[in-house]
Amino acid sequence: MTQRNTEPALHFVWLEVDDLTRSRDFYVEVLQLPLRESGDEFVAVGLGKTTLYLAPGRPQFASMYLAIAAPDIDQLYQRLLEHGVDVAPPQDEGWARYIETTDPDGYRLLLLTPAEDVERSA
Repeated sequence: MTQRNTEPALHFVWLEVDDLTRSRDFYVEVLQLPLRESGDEFVAVGLGKTTLYLAPGRPQFASMYLAIAAPDIDQLYQRLLEHGVDVAPPQDEGWARYIETTDPDGYRLLLLTPAEDVERSA
């Protein structure tokens, strides 16, 4: 048996949601995350090398906080406003330009463009 040199990594995130269609639309249409798989039991969207699974259930959002990188936070902010999402204007903290909001089930989201990506696009 060959031993692989694998560093620990987040393999996937599983979120239980009230309405699977509504959540799929938010993550795929509004946030524009790539759809990997969709069915009656779950929806899988891409987060780089990780997958975010959305599944019917009881949302447990009290301590959940997802930070998702986006290529253009200002463009994403405008798209969120167009979809009626309650979100404050982007903030700059030096390490990133970001916005905070919640998904349709109340999961807290920190949507950000890391500082090195902001500098490259300027």
